[in-house]
Amino acid sequence: MDAAPEIADDEILLRHIPGGTWWQAPGPRITSANFQLRPDRGETGVSVTRAKITGPDRLLLILGGDRAKGSRVAGVRVSDVRAMGLKVVALHVDDDSGHAEIQSDQVSLDDHACRKKLAKLFQFVDEPNVP
Repeated sequence: MDAAPEIADDEILLRHIPGGTWWQAPGPRITSANFQLRPDRGETGVSVTRAKITGPDRLLLILGGDRAKGSRVAGVRVSDVRAMGLKVVALHVDDDSGHAEIQSDQVSLDDHACRKKLAKLFQFVDEPNVP
């Protein structure tokens, strides 16, 4: 099996941020809960997609996100994630060729402070659907 291609530092990663106060605090701001791993589901990292391959609308379609229910999309530059001591790896999945993961490396996603810092790095890249 060939190694996955390297993801460039200047690429933008996107993540679906569901609606609701668990995921979006007043402001709105992105909460650290969005980056908590679920080992019981076999998660090895935080699922993201590469913006140059899969855009925000496609990401929401793939994941069943619903803007009417508050779903948003947030982005971060790969170099900022790596500067934290995390790694970013491409992990192709059938329905998203841009799929990647943010994984623990020099710092751990099991650490709440790490997840909180990651949440602050991500910024919303779309505007909420205003009826």
